[in-house]
Amino acid sequence: MQYLIFKAADLQRVVQHSLTAPKQSEQLDHYETEPPCRAITKPVDAPSVLLVHDQGVYLMSNGSPRDIAKGETSYVAYAEGCNPDRDRDWWQASRQLVGGDDFGECLPWAAEIAQQISEGATEIIISISGDSIALVERS
Repeated sequence: MQYLIFKAADLQRVVQHSLTAPKQSEQLDHYETEPPCRAITKPVDAPSVLLVHDQGVYLMSNGSPRDIAKGETSYVAYAEGCNPDRDRDWWQASRQLVGGDDFGECLPWAAEIAQQISEGATEIIISISGDSIALVERS
């Protein structure tokens, strides 16, 4: 099992955007196997965050409209060691933590993360393994 560690201060904007957004973006359910092979999405009801692995590993709001940080780029909070703008070995760290394939996973945890932050958490931790992703509860 690996642990993704995020600074609570960086996640504050992510969760607040998700919690106050007028709606949540839909999430991928599956791809049709018959032509035209389109992506099938389903609604997301709870305020959510997206765990993404592409250029690093990060969390972003699933709220719509998107939380734009600059130009066309959404605001994101990077996992410790996985920020391509700050961490020299971000590529290797990202692969070690979550594997080599890019992905995006919708997680209905905006309220739970906000609660941890309001209770004084300075870090938010997500455990990840081959078959599970979980928000680590504070002790």
